[in-house]
Amino acid sequence: MAGNGQPLAVIAKLLDLSERRVQQLSREGVIPKAERGAYDLVGAVRGYVRYLRDLAQRAQGGVADLPTERTRLVKAKADLAELDAQQRRGDLVPVAETALAWAAVTARLRARLITLPDKLAPLVHDAANPAAVRVLLRSAIVEALAELAATPVAVAPAPDRASGAGEAGDDGVADADAAAGPDGEPMGGRQPPAEF
Repeated sequence: MAGNGQPLAVIAKLLDLSERRVQQLSREGVIPKAERGAYDLVGAVRGYVRYLRDLAQRAQGGVADLPTERTRLVKAKADLAELDAQQRRGDLVPVAETALAWAAVTARLRARLITLPDKLAPLVHDAANPAAVRVLLRSAIVEALAELAATPVAVAPAPDRASGAGEAGDDGVADADAAAGPDGEPMGGRQPPAEF
């Protein structure tokens, strides 16, 4: 110390800390150790400012806490390995493949429902009362839903768009063009699947 030594009480008051905290910081090496009961004023202020700067950087993520980051890395690798194992077992299905399967299901349902008016119009016309019409409509809808429920739906791998795999025009959905309605609008294909 070059004649700039100050007692503990002065350093504590200047840094707005308790005397005990100044002693703790001195033991941690943040503030230079006292010689003969006096602390170097410039060294104490510089050390404390550096300490506060380091705390702020850590709080903002500037300086990584190595053990914490290692723990996060190990956990992330374990999570990825578990997801990979689940996918290999068939417990997980990629979103794109699921979207294609649902597109096929909705295309089949749409195609079946669009035919109902043409099929039911003559029957409804001949029906004697509203109750008979209700029975006809309900049975036709139940039949369409039963047919849909009996249709096997398998999630097939999504086509590789970069390599051009899959047939042109259907984007990997079986019978997508066949399921187009009378308006000619294709269902389940040509538009990219919705993102979930």
